[in-house]
Amino acid sequence: MPAIPTETATLTLRDDLVTRLLEHCAHVCITGDEGPIADAVVARYTDLGEEVERVGHSVVVGRPGTGPGAPDRPVVLLVGHLDVVPPTDDDLHTRVETLDGADVVVGRGTSDMKAGNVVAMRAFEDRQLREDSPYDLVLVLYAGEEGSAEANELRDVLTRVPWLREASLAIVLEPTDGQVQLGCLGGLHALLTFRGRQAHSARPWHGRNALTLAGEFLTELDRDHVREVTIDGILYRDVWSATQAWTPGLGPDPRPPSSPVRNIIPGAFMVNLNLRFAPSRGEEQAEADLRARVGDRAEIEIVDRAPGAPPRLDRPVVRAFVDAVGAEVAAKQAWTDVARFAEIDVPALNYGPGLTAQAHQRGEYVEVDAMVDAAERLDAFLRRPAPSAAGASDGTSP
Repeated sequence: MPAIPTETATLTLRDDLVTRLLEHCAHVCITGDEGPIADAVVARYTDLGEEVERVGHSVVVGRPGTGPGAPDRPVVLLVGHLDVVPPTDDDLHTRVETLDGADVVVGRGTSDMKAGNVVAMRAFEDRQLREDSPYDLVLVLYAGEEGSAEANELRDVLTRVPWLREASLAIVLEPTDGQVQLGCLGGLHALLTFRGRQAHSARPWHGRNALTLAGEFLTELDRDHVREVTIDGILYRDVWSATQAWTPGLGPDPRPPSSPVRNIIPGAFMVNLNLRFAPSRGEEQAEADLRARVGDRAEIEIVDRAPGAPPRLDRPVVRAFVDAVGAEVAAKQAWTDVARFAEIDVPALNYGPGLTAQAHQRGEYVEVDAMVDAAERLDAFLRRPAPSAAGASDGTSP
């Protein structure tokens, strides 16, 4: 850990981060409407004389060899998303409050993940830090993370700006409660259709109720829906969840939200089964596990899938980050865009000041102390000498 900063320096950092966060949250950028905040980011860094490249409503700031400091250093990406979920009345107006004796910034996206963006932007804009660092820093702020996988622009950014694929490390500043959360879960959504025979509810013996036919499987799922998997000493959890269920109506649409007719024994009952799986296996093996568990009890249609990401503790630069920040190490018990970096073999990890329990909550907030702590710990990594194997093992700057 770095030397403990003076009280004056801490107050300066604290005020700086709060001011930056209030400014960043002034743009309420709901998924699909990130244009204004992307415009503001482009204008900010163009005025600062940085190299800026825009892809849709996503922005890449900096380019290896063009910023302060020595050329030909391993590249570290500071990564965050610009969009937020829709605000509520409790968090539409960003403000500083005191909650249980702690200063917090309340506002939509403060924890997920504008506090992380602000910590990244502050580090990137510290020219002395960038000059002294053994790493060449690049800022990646992208659109569409909170929406569908297809609308997430990070994959487009990594395709359109191909030199990003040569980075040594990507630090995704999603909310992690100040932990270093390694890897991430993969995910499958499967539509299970239990088949019976439709009948009138006054004469159920004329049919077979597909809804109650599913009862045995759902009861089993209730008893056994979490399985522990340890990878490199890090505990992940496979989680099996029924997240939606419905019976079809009498019309041609087989997937209405519910039947408008209540006196029918349903001939089909549909369940959305969501499997979140540890990164010890890929999508194909996870799908095989799902099919084996369901067996012939229901028809199975895979409707969505996303790969996980391994923890990458075997990479020297990941180990260097863990050692430098001195924070608790845990699994990312969710899916994040570290998986997109895993697809192109760029080591990535999750580390940010936001509170996971505050993501998408009404009255969302982030603790100011957590922002200061994350900024100081990130600086500690960025000032520590790079591991000798970083360039050889993890990619080199273009």
